[in-house]
Amino acid sequence: MRNSAIETIDAVQENIAETLNSDIKTASIQLSHFVYSNDGEFLRTAVSVHNSSGSEWYNAEQLLQKGFNTAVVPSQNILAGGFYMKDGGAVYVKEDIIIPREDVRGSDWYISASDKPNTIVLGCYDTGRSRLTSSIHRKSRLVLVTAMSTNFTTDKSGEIEVVAFLTESRVSDIISAQSEDKNQGVSVILDKNGHVLFGDTGSTDGEKIHGYFEEHLNEFGNGSKTAKADFYGVEKPFFFKTKAIPDTDWRIVTFVEESRLGQRFYLAGGIVLLIVFVLLMLFYMYSHYFLNAIITPIQTVCEAMSRLDNSDLEVQVEPTGDREIRELMTSFNQMVLGIKNMFHMTEESSRKKHEAEMQALQRQINPHFIVNTLNSIRFMAEVAKFDGIRRMAESLVSIVSCSFRSNAGFYTVRDELEMLKTYVYIMRIRYSNGFDVEYDIAEDCLDYRIPRLTLQPVVENSITHGFDEFSEDLGQVKVSAYTKGDFLYFEVWDNGRGMSGEQIKSLLDGSLKKSDNSGIGVENVIERLKLHFGEASQIFIESELGKFTRTVLRIPLSACRKGESE
Repeated sequence: MRNSAIETIDAVQENIAETLNSDIKTASIQLSHFVYSNDGEFLRTAVSVHNSSGSEWYNAEQLLQKGFNTAVVPSQNILAGGFYMKDGGAVYVKEDIIIPREDVRGSDWYISASDKPNTIVLGCYDTGRSRLTSSIHRKSRLVLVTAMSTNFTTDKSGEIEVVAFLTESRVSDIISAQSEDKNQGVSVILDKNGHVLFGDTGSTDGEKIHGYFEEHLNEFGNGSKTAKADFYGVEKPFFFKTKAIPDTDWRIVTFVEESRLGQRFYLAGGIVLLIVFVLLMLFYMYSHYFLNAIITPIQTVCEAMSRLDNSDLEVQVEPTGDREIRELMTSFNQMVLGIKNMFHMTEESSRKKHEAEMQALQRQINPHFIVNTLNSIRFMAEVAKFDGIRRMAESLVSIVSCSFRSNAGFYTVRDELEMLKTYVYIMRIRYSNGFDVEYDIAEDCLDYRIPRLTLQPVVENSITHGFDEFSEDLGQVKVSAYTKGDFLYFEVWDNGRGMSGEQIKSLLDGSLKKSDNSGIGVENVIERLKLHFGEASQIFIESELGKFTRTVLRIPLSACRKGESE
């Protein structure tokens, strides 16, 4: 456990070192790019800001800010930049640096940068101890300073002494997060003289910690050691771990009370015992639950399924056990009810289909007698040479014979039209040629099969109800058939008296069922189409009182395949 704790400290230090090294390199590259970009253009602009006033100063200052934003974007860690002039003045970008200029010029990083022209020098500040800009109020943040002194190759004016960027380091978050866990210790960053550059040491004991490292500087080389220290009012043994930061003369020192390194052993032991106890209790509870809440309900479901397999549709189980088992039982009960309902629906569908077939044949009273009588009338008319009566009798025989056939049969559209024309011939005689019928049938529709007596009731509706109040006007009926997409369409249009919206609604929902046996009716057509083709078949009625009525039948092509009449 102690080795594991030390490995955790090593990992944190490695993270701090890598992050800090990355931040330093990034800040150095940004400063170098800013100084050398466009042959020192930004330096010349800074000199212009320093030497100008009024509108010239404003334009130059705006140009410098724009250039700064362009050069460092998308970095959001740069807090401010400063151009320190040889005459004591300064020009700032992004934010003003509020550290007194004499303090800046007396700092180690400024002096070092002045002695090494065109070389990037590193420094830092702890915002917990130094206020850098007016907008920074957060404590304990490490701010890196990257500075460079210019010469005639970078600053042709010779007025700039040092250019510096203040960049916030991500190390602050790592060290702050580490200090929240006492077992991971506290990390501080030391310079070559042992001064604490940054570390979340706390405000109460911070000075003790700073003084300890300055006093024992030579004892903190790379590696680890254990030594006594009075950091928090009582002298205790502490474990120290030191790691150098690459490319700098800084180092990271992490210290933690020696006793805390072994605390995890006792904590882990207690946790293991607790886990074993909890597992044993869970095993007992699960065994009891498994036997009483899962096995028994599943056996009940299996027995119910065996009864269902023996065609017992009255079987139901009482939901018990766990939620999933109860849902399983509820689903089983719903499945059984669904099967029962399916049987009832199948029986009801068969009954309705039979009723539709019976309604379509409701005229049939002694069919052979009627057909034989009509044939006798036709024969007598032929003998007496009454052609009109003969043709009418032949037409009536065709219609009656069609209605007497099994309603399950299908007609081709061609045969349906022939029967329709026979019916129209009779009706034209009845109405003294008071209407005309026009046919517009696409050739590719003739071989499709549809339920017999599909068009005749619709045309009958147009003639008997649409033209019953006509006196002198000639009635017009147009019958069309065509395919569109996956459907076969039939349209019957007439210029009769029309229908109101209430009448159309009553006709489509079946509330206008005929009480007499005068015809099969449009309602019967609708019902038979739905029985044969389901909801894929549709009937649309469009009408305007005193002007027209347009009825459209839609039948899926996949259900009315081509072939001969049945």
